[in-house]
Amino acid sequence: MRRTERLVGLLAVLVLTASCATVPTSGPVEHHQPQQGGASNGVQVAPLPPAVGATQLLVVEGFLHAMGTYEDGYRVARQYLTTEAANRWHPESGVQVYADGYPPAETEQTAVLIAPVTGAVDATGVYRATGGQLRQDFGLVKDDEGQWRISNPPEGLLVSRYLFATGFEPVEVYFGSTGTDVLLPDPRYFPVGESALTRAANAVLEGPSPWLAPLTAARPSPGVVVDSVVLHSSGSAMVYLGGETSTVTAERRELLLAELVFTLGSFDQVRTVQVNANGAAWTNKVGRSELTPQSFSDLDPVDVAGDRPAYVVRADKLQRQLSQGNWVDFVEVQAGFAKVGELAIARGSRQWAGVTDASTKLVAGTVAEKGSRVLREGSGLLRPFYSRTGDLWSPAAAVADWLIFHDGSELKLRVKGVPKGRVVAAKLAADGSRLAVVVAHGTTTSVGLLRVRRGTNSVVVEGWQAINLNLLPLNSVTLLDVGWESATELALLRTDVDRQTSVIVVSQDGAQLSDIGPSDATGLRSLLVVPGRPAMSVSAGGGLYRFDGEFNWMISSSGVSAAAYPG
Repeated sequence: MRRTERLVGLLAVLVLTASCATVPTSGPVEHHQPQQGGASNGVQVAPLPPAVGATQLLVVEGFLHAMGTYEDGYRVARQYLTTEAANRWHPESGVQVYADGYPPAETEQTAVLIAPVTGAVDATGVYRATGGQLRQDFGLVKDDEGQWRISNPPEGLLVSRYLFATGFEPVEVYFGSTGTDVLLPDPRYFPVGESALTRAANAVLEGPSPWLAPLTAARPSPGVVVDSVVLHSSGSAMVYLGGETSTVTAERRELLLAELVFTLGSFDQVRTVQVNANGAAWTNKVGRSELTPQSFSDLDPVDVAGDRPAYVVRADKLQRQLSQGNWVDFVEVQAGFAKVGELAIARGSRQWAGVTDASTKLVAGTVAEKGSRVLREGSGLLRPFYSRTGDLWSPAAAVADWLIFHDGSELKLRVKGVPKGRVVAAKLAADGSRLAVVVAHGTTTSVGLLRVRRGTNSVVVEGWQAINLNLLPLNSVTLLDVGWESATELALLRTDVDRQTSVIVVSQDGAQLSDIGPSDATGLRSLLVVPGRPAMSVSAGGGLYRFDGEFNWMISSSGVSAAAYPG
């Protein structure tokens, strides 16, 4: 499911009625077709120029609507401004996003918009969750023809949450990694329209966001530029590069091809990508010029290919799904299994690890072979997890007690920047570069990301970046667990003051957030999530619940003490 679909569904119910009242109603009916380069995530109505005799309020409402629909130069939006204001307005400088349900108000002299701010997008498309109160006085004045015009526009674009969700395309821009041999996703947001593909390709050449930059490979020569991106009706995207393309080495060209292909693959309409550099077609290492993400499958940060059956511990036995689509039949893998309360299965289903003895021992073994060995003892041990390279992470309530094992040997680990408090849960992204951590501070909890840098025999974890969860009314919520649902989306298990538990899906930048249920399962205690497989949750009573659609979670097994997906 694309990241915006959940948010649009939630916002449409809340604001469609209010939004209709703010669109200018005079003038001819026009039909808007999504432009070639973007994908519309909701209903878009073409902006109309200001009507003759429009009131101050209608002028401001028309301007706000025009800012939410992309067109080259925002020509219609500029018609709502005075000549001087139109000349100094820079819509490309960034976006302020404000809460829905706050229409502008007309005063005796002007019109003002007062609303809570929920986020901002910078000129490169990076979203940052923010707070505070917006007060935009539009400075209405009459022009030479006696028509109201805006003399004080915002510096960039100013859009509501709904118009942000429907008018901006979420794109995962990919960059080569310095340490994990896979591409790393960097979420961006570009206006829906013919420029979205070109903006995305430019973002690849311009480089990653400051937070991700320490983990990424060197960029190509700054002399390489994107001339244009053309999307054909067949779904083939042609990227035309110019500038100093001859200075790009063969190795760097291969990586740049992969970055462009994965990035443009974020668009639903794109089926294949071709790159032309100053008239010459670039090919990958096997000589192909028409490329898809599968052409670089070894660089896929998620890697959903392969068998990933669910494992459960039940009645002192380790059991596995008979097949990935069969949630009824579980076959016995190992009898006399350790009484683990938390389970991890390595990718490839060869190794397992678990926490036993009231979270005081970490044990590990080989799947289908009897016996286990104790790797560590201590208090407050949390659910372990494996990285794609086979490292076994053993987080604990105290950051100082975290350990990592590789082939049974302990790696040197340094963790910096985690807020003070008790760690509740932690999970590594599939690419191994980002660690999601839930921290409890007294009676409250928060979630954030950390960068992971893997050396030869050491690991550095740093760069705490909190994730804002203020987009939904989550009063008195406690976070219990975390997992990665996709390359850039987290699933969070939460409970409220009534002890009702449910799962939240949030983008790693906090731009999009939704509650997906369940609506009738109570007492969920752990969450099991990997990209490409249905989310699972285990209840305190041993029920294994499986996600089967928003607010629809099926009971798959009972008597389960722990469960896990490989990887």
